[in-house]
Amino acid sequence: MKRLFFRYFISIFSIAVVVLLVMFSVLLLQYGVSQNRWKSKVYDDFVVSVQSAMAGEGSDENGINDLFSALSTIDDERVSGFILRDINGYSMVALGTTAEGRLLTSMVPTGPRFQTEEKSNRKSKATRINVTYDNRGQTSATTSSSGNIDISLPSMLKDQDVIGSIVIAFEGQDAFIIDLLTYSPRTYEYSKDIINSCYRAILVSIPICLLIALVAAWVISSRNIRYINSVRRALNDLSRGKSGVSVPQQNNSELDEISVAIEDLDKSLQANARSRKAWLRSISHDLNTPATAMKVIVDGLNDGVFPADEQTLKELQKENDTLSERIGRVIDFSTLQADTEVVFGEVPTNQFVTEVLSGFDRAEEIEVNVGCEVLRCDCALMSRAARELLKNAFEGREGDKPVTWTITGTDDCYSMEVLNEGKITEDMDEDFFEPWTRGDWSRTSGGSGLGLPIASAIVSLHKGTISVLQSDENHVKATIRWSVKN
Repeated sequence: MKRLFFRYFISIFSIAVVVLLVMFSVLLLQYGVSQNRWKSKVYDDFVVSVQSAMAGEGSDENGINDLFSALSTIDDERVSGFILRDINGYSMVALGTTAEGRLLTSMVPTGPRFQTEEKSNRKSKATRINVTYDNRGQTSATTSSSGNIDISLPSMLKDQDVIGSIVIAFEGQDAFIIDLLTYSPRTYEYSKDIINSCYRAILVSIPICLLIALVAAWVISSRNIRYINSVRRALNDLSRGKSGVSVPQQNNSELDEISVAIEDLDKSLQANARSRKAWLRSISHDLNTPATAMKVIVDGLNDGVFPADEQTLKELQKENDTLSERIGRVIDFSTLQADTEVVFGEVPTNQFVTEVLSGFDRAEEIEVNVGCEVLRCDCALMSRAARELLKNAFEGREGDKPVTWTITGTDDCYSMEVLNEGKITEDMDEDFFEPWTRGDWSRTSGGSGLGLPIASAIVSLHKGTISVLQSDENHVKATIRWSVKN
């Protein structure tokens, strides 16, 4: 019970953890994509804002006043700060904070002193804004992409803090550089709680999954233990010879298939038990009849009731032959069931037919139709199967019309059909291939009842099929089919 419980627990919890890891990985991947889109959007909007702010009334005092005025009018909550440098890289103004909230004024020294500070170099995407003046003092600003530019940052700033730079040019002459810093989705006031909540939900889900796995493992293992115990009891009952066993249904298609299989096994064992009893009765009858007749004749000879003449000895010989033939059939059938191996070979069909009909008492009443030149089979075994079919056809024939025997074969697939006049009535035994059964269940005809079972065993050794069916209203057809693949 404990081992089964832990197996279910580990399985369920492992699945839950894998699902959570996949969700967390997807969340991280999507966050990275969203963060890049966020920074790109903020950067593009800031460029547009600077461009718009630089257009309009202006002065030509190196453009510095116009730039300060433009920057002072930009109000974007997503921008955390910026660093204004001259074209030589000297820091002039540092306003705002990093995405994590650290003040830029405490990290970025102004003036040429910054050039002597410890610094890191990196590439930054850049957009160029060119500001021009007309005769009326009006300014216009146009943008163009500058690709990536080299920038120097204080070592305290992370590379990812600056999302891009803007080069400000006046009348085509580069003058200033603005390094832009922005909040990330996790540090932006209106989105950080949502994102942090998602991460917290993932962490909280782990103990919840642990609890669910414990409960689910307990419930499933308890239910399955009960089912396993019921299956064990049913199988033990079957092994002790009990019948009528049943296993509770589980509303589970896989487990219900096991229950159905056990019930089918029970029915099969009951049928086998009935068949064994019938076999005992049948074999006792088949072997006892000639033995009893022989005993009567021998006792009659001893008592002088029957004369010891040629006729009496012939009757004794006949009963002895009948007993030997039936015992031989039992031995043949047992051998076919046990250890017979098929030795495939090619035999001309006409030769096969001749071998089957040789010594057959009523060969002249058989109409043979041959549709192939060669058969591939175990000739000795298949000849025996064909003789059994023909013998069965004569025993069940009604009328005087010949028995038709048809042999066909194409591409290593062969068939034999034996057709005779007759009917399979409703009171006849349906399973012709069970030992010691006959079509005339009254057992008034001769024979051991092993002819068709022997034929069926031979066909099974050839991996083929055999059937006896009512072909039409007045004819019964027995068919053998087998295939030989190299």
